[in-house]
Amino acid sequence: MAKEKIKAIALCRVSSDEQLKNNSLTTQNIKVDELAEKYNAVIVQRWSGSESSKNGKNLYRRDLKEMLDFCDKEKDIKLLFVTEPDRLMRATGEGFWFITEIRRRGIKVIFSNDLFNKENATSDMLLAIQLAAGEASNEERIRKSINGHEAALKEGRYTFQPPIGYTRGKIAGIHEIDPVTGPVLRIALITIADETRTVKQAMDWYNENCPLIRDGKHTKMRMDKWAKFIANPYYAGIVEMNKQIKVRNENGLHEPLITKEQHEKILEVLGHRKKLHKGPVKGGNARFPLNQILLCEDCMAKGGSTFKFTGYDNKNGKTDKVYSRYFCRGCNKSISRDDAHAQVLNILNRLDFTKEGRNATIKALDKIWARQEEDLKIELNFDRRELTKLEESEKEYVDQLVKEKSESIKGILEKRIEDIASQIEDKKNKIENKERILSEGRQDFMEFALEYIDHMGAHFFELPLEEVAVCKNILFPSGFWMDSNKIIYGLITFLGCC
Repeated sequence: MAKEKIKAIALCRVSSDEQLKNNSLTTQNIKVDELAEKYNAVIVQRWSGSESSKNGKNLYRRDLKEMLDFCDKEKDIKLLFVTEPDRLMRATGEGFWFITEIRRRGIKVIFSNDLFNKENATSDMLLAIQLAAGEASNEERIRKSINGHEAALKEGRYTFQPPIGYTRGKIAGIHEIDPVTGPVLRIALITIADETRTVKQAMDWYNENCPLIRDGKHTKMRMDKWAKFIANPYYAGIVEMNKQIKVRNENGLHEPLITKEQHEKILEVLGHRKKLHKGPVKGGNARFPLNQILLCEDCMAKGGSTFKFTGYDNKNGKTDKVYSRYFCRGCNKSISRDDAHAQVLNILNRLDFTKEGRNATIKALDKIWARQEEDLKIELNFDRRELTKLEESEKEYVDQLVKEKSESIKGILEKRIEDIASQIEDKKNKIENKERILSEGRQDFMEFALEYIDHMGAHFFELPLEEVAVCKNILFPSGFWMDSNKIIYGLITFLGCC
């Protein structure tokens, strides 16, 4: 008689259109079916689609919430199949939070690689490193994108979607005036600046005369959108971004529709003059290193979406004495900064990295280095191909410069050649550095990793803020938690700690 199949669920996830086009979902579905066969399981429900897994987003992911709800209703689910840790998510703390929630329901998470499936200290450490690698990869991709856009803006190029009135030009980031919408918009803006039309009259005139609106290809402007639209400094030749990237360049390389004086007049009409003010402190507060990694057990138990502690100094209004405390952003429960730090230090001081743990860690680090070595080889091949493309592109621009007669276009081409030359130099340095790491990096890697582990607990609050977060993610990927009695605890998952 055939053995009864175990009930299971599965998760397959992509995070980009490129992965969808590469049939990544299809490949993942085939792999989880193979896992189901291996474990004599039947997949009763699977989640398969595109979901962002950036750090900070996963607590609200639709697929993860649906999965937990499904498991709460279907009590006989025993397995969750996922091909790789980064298909679950690319965030260390949130990854272990979700895995803990799944395990709490009596369900085992199964990955294609058996190294992650043993539910012991070694397995959890390798899983933490893999999740952290995914998180670091996300951060690096975002950083590269931000740096590229920032460099372009400083050069005067706008590497985003062209605003209405412009279309993409021959040179990336230097948009050209759209012959259809540009002239109409120019007149509307000028009439606001010289006060021959009110803001609303100019909007009505634009709605009546814009060919794309007349043809039904664009919807009519409404006042709230129009006010933001006409305040865009891009129309005065200024390229600006004030989100993750914060750059303002008064000398954009595109042809403006109006002068800067006309733009200032439009802002005056709109009442958009902004007062200068100090923004929030960037990079965190070194006095409160437990910000965002100290969590409230009560708020989490109630299903709240806000359960992180934030630290700041305050006064009672009666004296000038300053009280430094951490406050829960959900229930406003507080604990003094000194008490919180003392409790966390007490937890860390109790850690004992055993001889057996150290030997096992060295073996685990060897495996990690071998994987990193393979990744480096792949990256090197990619960098060398990119270098070849950059050198070919530089040659094309140089050839174009020699033939060009227009002085203004020559200036643009020369700037572009300088930019490419800088990219070539940067790429060569990266290739040289990676080649050095491949030849002598293992010993450096092992020495750094072991030294870091040795001083992690003793100097926790002396580390830079980013290293505090790394330390926490390795030792306590689920964070530090405070219960209703203001007792702080952390669940140790690191190998060799007792």
